[in-house]
Amino acid sequence: LVVVKVTVDKYGNVTAAEAGVRGTTIGDQSFWNEARQAAMKAKFNLDEDAPAFQQGTISYRFTLD
Repeated sequence: LVVVKVTVDKYGNVTAAEAGVRGTTIGDQSFWNEARQAAMKAKFNLDEDAPAFQQGTISYRFTLD
């Protein structure tokens, strides 16, 4: 599990992403990089009345076959 802290603007764009925050159970940096890249591509709903920036987390669960 890699937890990524994201900052999202009111237009739904991820403006910053920090992988490996509290709750992360994988220490391998390559998984952190993949999760961060995926978070940067995420898109959220537009809300003109929302604050300029909001923060939250996205959790990515990796399974190896």
